[in-house]
Amino acid sequence: MKSVSRQPTQAAHNRGGAALIVAMICTVLVTLMLGTMVKITLTRAQQARHREHALQADWLAEAGLERAQALLTAQPDYQGETWAIEAETLGGPYRGTVTIRVAAIPENPQARNVSVQADYPAGQIERIRKSKQIEMILTPSPSDDSQDAE
Repeated sequence: MKSVSRQPTQAAHNRGGAALIVAMICTVLVTLMLGTMVKITLTRAQQARHREHALQADWLAEAGLERAQALLTAQPDYQGETWAIEAETLGGPYRGTVTIRVAAIPENPQARNVSVQADYPAGQIERIRKSKQIEMILTPSPSDDSQDAE
């Protein structure tokens, strides 16, 4: 018996080559889709982190106004300060800084212009800065009233 070796036909070679090209195109498309999905996920995470930092900076600015009000009530000659808040106090990985400035208003000796500037995360290149300003009227503390009555 004679063995017959069969040579693949040209059509079989063409089908194998076409299947390889289709598989490569599918792999490239899937890779592009996955890359796009990863990029979108990273962008959304960065946006969420930015929103979180902006909220924290806003809360720090509000806290700075409240701190200034409390200190002005206790000490009418309070001029302001730079208030550094550690990360542990804020419950996160970053610290914050609030700069408080108090200025007298010449037209009204009982009023003070209070401005605050909050930075979060403090000391970082990409930080959020929020500023707020209000006018506060000084009120005598209850201890001052009791001393006047005596």
